[in-house]
Amino acid sequence: MNKKLLVSLLAASATLVSAQTKKALMIEPFDYSTVMTSVQAIFGTQQNIGTGIAAMLTTRITQDGKFTVVERRKVANLTKEQDFAASNRVKQGTGARVGQIRGADLTLMGDIVVFGRDDRKVGGAAGAIVGGAGGVIGGSKSDAKAVVVIDYRLVDAETSEVVGSGEARGESKRTSKGFGAAMFAGGVGAGGGFNMTSSNFAETIIGEATMDAVNKLSQQIAAGPTTGSAGSREDDLDAVVADVDGANITINAGSAAGLAKGQTFTIYHKGKEIKDPKTGEVLDVQTTPIGKLTITNVRDRISTGTFAASGGPTPVVGDVVRK
Repeated sequence: MNKKLLVSLLAASATLVSAQTKKALMIEPFDYSTVMTSVQAIFGTQQNIGTGIAAMLTTRITQDGKFTVVERRKVANLTKEQDFAASNRVKQGTGARVGQIRGADLTLMGDIVVFGRDDRKVGGAAGAIVGGAGGVIGGSKSDAKAVVVIDYRLVDAETSEVVGSGEARGESKRTSKGFGAAMFAGGVGAGGGFNMTSSNFAETIIGEATMDAVNKLSQQIAAGPTTGSAGSREDDLDAVVADVDGANITINAGSAAGLAKGQTFTIYHKGKEIKDPKTGEVLDVQTTPIGKLTITNVRDRISTGTFAASGGPTPVVGDVVRK
C-alpha cells in the first residue's frame, strides 16, 4: 500500500475514534430574566439574549472540538426528516435513519446575571442618554464600559449531578468625546433583524463584551471536569456476552448504556457459585479474567467487538463484561 495513503487512512481512523469517544453536550438557552430591564434599555426593545448567547456558544464550543454538540432546540426538524425518510417516498438507503439521534451526556445551562454598562463621564456638560441606543449626547468625555456576566452549570444528563460550575465575565471599554460616545446597539436591535451572531452586533461595545464572556465560558468548559464523583457510565458497565462468533463477541449493552467505538473492556469467565447453605441464595460468583474486548460496532442495545485472549478459556455466552 502507498505510504502516503496508509498515513491518511490512519489519521482518518484516529479522527473517527476521537469523535466517537467525545462527550455529547447539549446547550440550553440561558435565563436572562434578571437583566430584562437592561436589555430593553440597550436595544430599545426586548430581545431573547439567552437564546442568542447559546447560539454563539454552540459555535464556539463546536470549533474547540472537545465536545460533540447535539441539537435540541430544533430537533423536531430532524425527527420530521427521519419520519419522511422512513416513508415509501424516499429512495431506499438514502434517507436519515430513525433511532440514530445521539443522546446528550452533559447539559450546559445557566443565567445571565449582568448585561449592561458602567459608563463614566469626565468634564463638560452633562450628557443625556439616548433612549434605545445607549448613546450619550453632550460635550463631555465618556469612558464607556460594557459588562456581561454568565453564571453556568455543567450537568450530567443521566444523574442530574452538577459536575462543573462557575462564572464567565466579559468586558469591553471605549473612550471618546461628544455625541455617540457610549453608543451600544447602534440600531442593531431594531425591528426583526436582530441577530447576536451578526458582524454589526459583534462590533458594538456590548457585542464585544458578550463575545468576551462567551470565549471565557467556552475555555472554562473545555478545561473543567466532565464527570461527577460516580465516574462515567462505562465504569459502571456490568454486561454479559450474548453471542460468540470466533473472535467477534456481541454483548447485551450498547449506546443506551454509554458505549462507543474504541472502548476496551475485560471479559470474565464465570466460575464457582458460592451459596448460602441455609437458603440456597447465590451470594457470589467467582470470576476469572480471560481477555480484552475492544468495541468495533455499537447499536442501541448491543455492541460487537474483537476479543484478544490473555491465556484463559475462550468466551462463552453468559460471561461477564466489565470495565
